[in-house]
Amino acid sequence: MKDSVNQDNRRALPKFLAVVAGAAALGGVAGFLMAMAAEPETLEAIRAGLDRVMEAVCPWGIPVSGAALLLPAWLYYRSARRLYASWDPDAEEGAEEIEQRMNVSLLLTNLGMIFAFFFLAASFQYTFAPLNAVLFLIALACIVLLQQKVVDLTRRMNPEKKGSVYDIKFHKTWFDSCDEAERAQIGQASFQAFRAATLACLIFWMVLTLMNFMAGTGLLPVLVVLVILGVLQVSYSLACIRMRSRR
Repeated sequence: MKDSVNQDNRRALPKFLAVVAGAAALGGVAGFLMAMAAEPETLEAIRAGLDRVMEAVCPWGIPVSGAALLLPAWLYYRSARRLYASWDPDAEEGAEEIEQRMNVSLLLTNLGMIFAFFFLAASFQYTFAPLNAVLFLIALACIVLLQQKVVDLTRRMNPEKKGSVYDIKFHKTWFDSCDEAERAQIGQASFQAFRAATLACLIFWMVLTLMNFMAGTGLLPVLVVLVILGVLQVSYSLACIRMRSRR
């Protein structure tokens, strides 16, 4: 009987090499064209334009992004709470819709947190940092409060769930209170997030390497991306080793 492992490798190898060669060629051509087209005057004009945009946007970044994301998040939570008020625990209908709306609320709050962190960091360069620091704390308090309400509503729907968002070990406590099906779902979602983050790091590495070649942005951005990629790969491998050793 033929070795299926070698067969799979031989079948997949040509396509893999073609993808790698195509990506390398595309990146090389793109880098060459960008380097030829980007004269120092053009790069300086782009930097000046970005600075003007950030100077205009930064003072309003946190309140505007907070309102645009946290208000819908609050509305999704309120609608989920209204559905919960009329929900029959003995009936399966309705629970999935409530959880879906709470998940959307959590997604919006997480996006709001990302924008708040970005505009706080940008404020040290483009605007009055102390004011943005105060706005950041207000936005963060609203985000945490809304997430706490979503978690509390989830616990009311599922009394077996444990954990408070104010607990440092909240994620571990919450995971420990999940059943096998929920843990499997978390594992699948985590693996998808791992794959997406790995791909994003590789794309950012390529883009930042080209930008360094074109505009001299330095190796620090490239190093940061590779550190994140290293943390992803090493933590994933160590987790697999630990879980296998427990069997």
